[in-house]
Amino acid sequence: MSREIITRRHLPHWYVPGAAHFVTYRLAGTVPKSVLQEIRERNERLLQQSPPAGASLGQFRQRIQKQYFAEYDRYLDRPSAIDWLMKPELAALIRGNLYHHADKKYHLLAYCIMPNHVHLLLQPLVGQAASLAFAQTANEAACPKGELTDGDSPLAEIMHSLKSFTAHRANKILGRTGPFWQHESYDHWVRDEGELERIVNYIIGNPVRAGLVKRPHDWLFGSALDRFLHDGSCCGMLDFLT
Repeated sequence: MSREIITRRHLPHWYVPGAAHFVTYRLAGTVPKSVLQEIRERNERLLQQSPPAGASLGQFRQRIQKQYFAEYDRYLDRPSAIDWLMKPELAALIRGNLYHHADKKYHLLAYCIMPNHVHLLLQPLVGQAASLAFAQTANEAACPKGELTDGDSPLAEIMHSLKSFTAHRANKILGRTGPFWQHESYDHWVRDEGELERIVNYIIGNPVRAGLVKRPHDWLFGSALDRFLHDGSCCGMLDFLT
C-alpha cells in the first residue's frame, strides 16, 4: 500500500495514492451544526479512551470512525426538507457528471445518489510523484477522521470538479442562489479487498436501508441499477467498470 498523505486547510483530509476512496458528500444545510457538533464531541470522547486489549491504536480509531460515520449517515437518511436530489433532473445531472470524469480522473467503482447526499467509491488516477507534491506524509494514528474540510490533495481536486459544475447547474435548475453542496465531506481510504466489497454493498444498499426501495437496483440513480441494466446482476460496479 502506498504511503498515506495528509493535507491541511482547517482540518485534516486523508488521501492515499493508489487506493480506492469512499467519499460521502451532502447538500448544504442538511445536518445542523448542533447535531454535527454533538456527533463529533461523542467521537472525540471515544478517541480519548485506550484501545481494548488486543487492538492497535489504528484499529481502535478505525472502529470509532465507522461508528461516527454510521451515526452521521443515519441522520442523512432521515426525511429532510432539503432533498433536491429527489428531482430526476438533478440526480441525472450528478450521475452524468460522475461518468464524465470516470476513466479520466478516477475509476468509478460504485455510487448512489440519495435525496440529500451522494456516496461515491473511486480510485483516483494520479501518479505517485504528483500525489506527493500536494502534501506532507503523516501517520494515520495522528488524527481522527470525520466530516472534513476539503484540502488540496488529488482527491480534493476531484471533489472540486464534481461539486463546482453540478452546483452551478443545479442552482440554475432550481432557480436559487447560494451554496448547493456542503463544503466538507466524509472520506475513508479502503484498506483491503474485503473492505472494498463491504463498502460497495453499503453504498448500493443505502436506498433499501433508508426505506426508499425494496431492492438496490430499484433505485434509479445508483450503480446497482447500472449493473442490473448491463448484465442482469444486482451486484455493485466492480466487475462492470474494470
